[in-house]
Amino acid sequence: MDAQPPYVYDTIPPNQIRLLRFIPSENGIALILEPFSLDEPIPSYRCLSYTWACPDRGMQKTWSVKVGPGHVRVLDSLQSFIEVLRLKGKLFEGRWWIDFLCINQANLEERGQQVRHMKEIYHNAEEVIVWLGEASNDSSLAVDFIKMHDKFEQEGNGIEQIRKAFNGVDEYTAHWTALSNFLSRKWWSRIWTIQEFAVPLNIIFWVGLEEVSKPAVCRSIFIADKCTQSGIKETIAFRYGFNRKRAWDLYRANMQGVSSSRTLLALTAYFCFMDATDDRDRLYGLMALSTDGNTLLDVNYSLSCEEVYMQFAKAFITKHKSLDIICFAGIYSPASGSALPSWVPDWHWRNAFHVTPLMVSQSHNSQIGNLRAAHFITDEPCVYYAASGNRLPAYEFQGSKLCVRGVIVDTIDGIGGSANAAFVQSSNNSIQTSEKTAKPLSSTDILKSVCKALVWDRKDRFLKFEMPTEEFFYDFIRLSAPLTDPKSQSAILPELKEWFKRTASLQICGRSLESILRDSSQTGVDFSGPPPNDDEYTQDSFIGRFFDTIIRLSTRLTTTNSGRIGMVGEKAMKGDLVCILYGCSVPVLLRKLGDSDDFIFVGECFLDGCMDGSILEQEELAEKTFCIQ
Repeated sequence: MDAQPPYVYDTIPPNQIRLLRFIPSENGIALILEPFSLDEPIPSYRCLSYTWACPDRGMQKTWSVKVGPGHVRVLDSLQSFIEVLRLKGKLFEGRWWIDFLCINQANLEERGQQVRHMKEIYHNAEEVIVWLGEASNDSSLAVDFIKMHDKFEQEGNGIEQIRKAFNGVDEYTAHWTALSNFLSRKWWSRIWTIQEFAVPLNIIFWVGLEEVSKPAVCRSIFIADKCTQSGIKETIAFRYGFNRKRAWDLYRANMQGVSSSRTLLALTAYFCFMDATDDRDRLYGLMALSTDGNTLLDVNYSLSCEEVYMQFAKAFITKHKSLDIICFAGIYSPASGSALPSWVPDWHWRNAFHVTPLMVSQSHNSQIGNLRAAHFITDEPCVYYAASGNRLPAYEFQGSKLCVRGVIVDTIDGIGGSANAAFVQSSNNSIQTSEKTAKPLSSTDILKSVCKALVWDRKDRFLKFEMPTEEFFYDFIRLSAPLTDPKSQSAILPELKEWFKRTASLQICGRSLESILRDSSQTGVDFSGPPPNDDEYTQDSFIGRFFDTIIRLSTRLTTTNSGRIGMVGEKAMKGDLVCILYGCSVPVLLRKLGDSDDFIFVGECFLDGCMDGSILEQEELAEKTFCIQ
């Protein structure tokens, strides 16, 4: 095989693609590669969506296929697919687009040009085959279960009937395991396959000789989402399937006229935990799905990964006149030894996805937004964070530094603990006073501020509506009261109990949170009223928001030197400066860098009273330039 001359790809212009045909040869099969212009009608073709690596052999190329006078070394992962094509009697039917063979992978310029055509290539294919790999001992059971779900849902059965039929039913234990294994196949974890799932009009999944349609798979994922006792919903396999369904739903809604913004930044934050052979593809692989990617980034494989990430951050700031993108560096932090500065998000960082990972992902923010489901997209007005008011950013890029104008509003003092960060006690026990009465804040005032901070002052996870104070405060007090009453017989949510254990000693306005909560009987809450909502899956509730901010996003209750109450991320430290940077929607934390005059970026911050820009009008704060490395 090594003595066979390699096939030399002809250069094609940027507006052309190659299609291939399998043809018989004396040694089995050969390929014909033909160029076609995208500016003219081209023959019908099918696309293959697959993974380059085999589960057991990686990206080996132990065989070759004849192409004209030469040979092309072919990925082993394609060999099993070609064999199934032969067994189905379809090997010599029609034309195919298969990226590894139809793109000259050695030509970086051509790779970049072809990536720009991906959306068109997959959209215009008469059919896309998703090759999940060879059959396993339970792949047939998984396909049968998917088809059973598909039939059941199409018969008009609602959520209650679905749960009754499948949720926690012993008869289907092996079926749920098989479905989990189906969704665990490597294809589901690859970042490129997200657009390959969402964009095509017609997709068929192949696993071994079995076939099942995309709509059937999506209905099965929908049913799995409703069956919380099945054991599948909390698995990474389910997340892989569910996030694709969400991407397809949003893409399809947009095609049907629903104005759904799919910004490259929101997509990247949601999907960057996926696998990519080339880390530049954490951005490039999502551009075809985005509504703005081509205005912010050009596919260029001659740039390093760090250069691509830096270019994206700078382009966002310049185009949108907004600093909000730097907030993502708080959760996608450059790793130790990275060439990236602290203000540029490092999309290598493998955070699990969340539909609204940050406050700057608020629904009002069309430059970022979030990937909320299409039925949550409405034209009704929504509230929004505007910490810097209407001030545009005053910024300058000095090499890798970002120099911006803003003000320091406070300093972090005490911080509650979390699963990955230690408790830090307050050292300033000053008593905060009411702005209206100049009297010390009551326990009720403090607890309302704590309640507001815990949910970021929002009713919903998409951050569209202000927290309903009385409703959420009622649930907060009713759920928290048993925490300080050893005689209480009320059930306590384990997650709430664990949070309280890590936060109870935090000094707020001169008293511990535990002490303040003991006064909950003085808050006016009717303890004989209806029980509080304690279902974490109920959105638009205090406990639903608590699970979002505390459990899923790991933010922590904090106090400041001046007695304010807020929420910070796990990387926050005592002494971090709470700053409002002009052109940023929310306050941020900056940390002095040694003895220099520069700073490093820590993350975004919720601080009660500092979220709407009014503090810039009410207080005389010294404006300064922050140079962030």
